[in-house]
Amino acid sequence: MSFDSPTKSILLISTRPLKKENNIKDIFQNSKVRYVTHPLTEISPLADYNKFDSILKNIKRFDHIIFISTNAVNFFTERFNINKLDLPEKIKLSCIGPTTKNILQSKFSRKIQCPEDTFDSENLLKLKIFDNIENKNILIIRGEGGRETLRQGLELKKANVIYGECYLRKYLSIDLKKLKAYEDIFDQIYLLISSLESAKKFMSLEIKKNFYWLNSINFIVNHQNIKDELQPFSKVNLTKDISQISLKKLISKY
Repeated sequence: MSFDSPTKSILLISTRPLKKENNIKDIFQNSKVRYVTHPLTEISPLADYNKFDSILKNIKRFDHIIFISTNAVNFFTERFNINKLDLPEKIKLSCIGPTTKNILQSKFSRKIQCPEDTFDSENLLKLKIFDNIENKNILIIRGEGGRETLRQGLELKKANVIYGECYLRKYLSIDLKKLKAYEDIFDQIYLLISSLESAKKFMSLEIKKNFYWLNSINFIVNHQNIKDELQPFSKVNLTKDISQISLKKLISKY
C-alpha cells in the first residue's frame, strides 16, 4: 500500500456500491484528501427480467410509482428503454432522496415528490400526495428484499401495492486489517456509511476486539437510524447531503 503523504494526511473510505462511485475521485484531485472504496454492498442485475418486464408492459394500470434508490431508477429506465415503452403522464412519481429525485427529473422531465428534510420511507408517507390513495395502484421499484415499512404504510392507507424488483443487493464485509493499516498511515480517517443494512453488517464484525482504534475513525452517515446503529462510536457525523462536493466541504471543517 503506497500513498503520497501530505502535511496532514486525510483518507475518505466509501462503503457505497462501486456503481455509485463513478468519477467521485475527481472531486478530491489536488486536495489533501485521499479516497478509496471498500463497498459493503454489491449491486448486480437480475438473471431473469421476465417478471419485471411483464410489470412494465402493464405500466398504465398504476397511479403512482415510487423509486427507492438511484439503482432503482437506473435499472427501471434501462428495462423501460429495452422494452420501448412510454410513461403515461397520469402516473405520479416519487422517491426517497434528493439524488434519486434529480436523476428522475433528468430522465422523465416531470414533477417528482420527495421528502424535504429526512429522507426515508416514514417521511415519504407523510407527503400530501399520499393522503387519499384508497384503491390506488402503487408500484414500488427496488432491489430484491429490503424494508417493508413503505409498503405497510401504503397498505394502511388502503392502497394496492406491488413491488417491481429489478436488481440484486448483496451485503459484503470489510477486512478490518486493511482499515487498521490505513490507521497507521493517515492522520485522519473518514468512513462513509449510507445504508442501515451496511451499518448492521459493519457492526457484525469484530468491533469489540478492535474498538480501541476503530473509535478514532470519523464516521459519516446520512440518517439518524444509521447513527443509532453506530452508537458505540464517539465520532459519528450526521449529514443529509452526501454528494461529492458536500463530502469535501464536510471533511474540510475538521
